[in-house]
Amino acid sequence: MNLTTPPTRTVLWGAVLMACTLAAPAQAADASPAADKTTATLGLGMGVTPRYMGADRYRALVLPMFSIQHGVLFADTTRGVGLQFQSDSGFGASAAINYDLGRKEKDSTSRPGDRELNGMGDVNGATVADFTLSQQLLDWLSVSGEAELRMAGEHRGNRYRFGLEGILFHTGSDTLALDIDAHAGDGRYNQTFFGVTQAQSQRSLYGRYDADAGIYAYSAALNWQHSLDAHWSTLASLTLTQYADQARNSPLVRRESAGLGMFAINYTF
Repeated sequence: MNLTTPPTRTVLWGAVLMACTLAAPAQAADASPAADKTTATLGLGMGVTPRYMGADRYRALVLPMFSIQHGVLFADTTRGVGLQFQSDSGFGASAAINYDLGRKEKDSTSRPGDRELNGMGDVNGATVADFTLSQQLLDWLSVSGEAELRMAGEHRGNRYRFGLEGILFHTGSDTLALDIDAHAGDGRYNQTFFGVTQAQSQRSLYGRYDADAGIYAYSAALNWQHSLDAHWSTLASLTLTQYADQARNSPLVRRESAGLGMFAINYTF
């Protein structure tokens, strides 16, 4: 389930993509990788993140992490349940079913929400289909794109992401990577999370605002992954999000820029 906002999930996805980028050369050197190999990872992430997209208040986030992969099949707490493909040439693709918990109009410890949204109404959860493509351009550089399409539940629209992932430093135990992403939504998505209808305006303190399709934010994330041994690893991340175009003039966006920090420890079986 998606317990976090899209920029936060981008941090977690960036860690996955970073691992795939580093794995591609190793796969190319192995003529017959074990297609039926099962890998499982348990972890715990902790961090500080805005209460919702555009909030000026923060909340502590504790995020249990679980991932299992068998061949092309995977299930994890960040991407949902699906399948993925990684070629020796560095091309990757995945398709998954996930669940977005939406947004509350009050403070919440388990999902995005803020009491400052009182009168806006809750954005209910939605089942989504998530599709990603990535291509390794150089040993240290990859490009990726993502489309998250609403399938059922809240009619919240669709969101999209396009980004570059660069490996700045890599040794046998440490990897430092920089992710730069553009986040966009269709008209319904941007209106759901950044717009204010006339009815919402009458119930809340916010003036009416109509959001159109387009880019709503840019983000940059610095991720440091450290391997303690063959099983234990840690991930530390700092992310800066800058709201733009369809979001920054929204009365719901109380800060045009936001930061978040996360630390996770993982054990791979």
